Amino acid sequence: MKTCKHLSLRLIRGKGSVRAQDLVTEFDYSPATARSYLAYLTRQDLLHRTSAGHALTARGQDRLHFFEVVGCGNPDCPCCEKKTGHYTCPTCAYELPRAQAALKPVWDTPFFTRAAGVYCPFCHGQIFSEAQASFLCLAKE
Repeated sequence: MKTCKHLSLRLIRGKGSVRAQDLVTEFDYSPATARSYLAYLTRQDLLHRTSAGHALTARGQDRLHFFEVVGCGNPDCPCCEKKTGHYTCPTCAYELPRAQAALKPVWDTPFFTRAAGVYCPFCHGQIFSEAQASFLCLAKE
């Protein structure tokens, strides 16, 4: 049985840290499969070992944020909306058409500095950071 990484990372974020028994309980895995899956996520640098179990790394948190904004690669994932031609703003749920998404440069004013990234035209919240936008190969504005 293949686990949806999105569901697993959400479980780990919700609990703070997990052990193999948590995956056995949640996803009905065998203990060996649960341990193997945690090791797999650790090798991908999405988790790290703590005294309480496995917890998300910064990369794991970034991946989870990416899943929440763009959606994961699993078309049957119950956490993701249908894969459409839009990026959804995590702040206001505005659907930005993919063709209009562009990487905006750093904007420095006397009052504030806005980091480079893709921003919602409705609420001006950040949809993607500069690194995520370059990963998605979005054009620069």
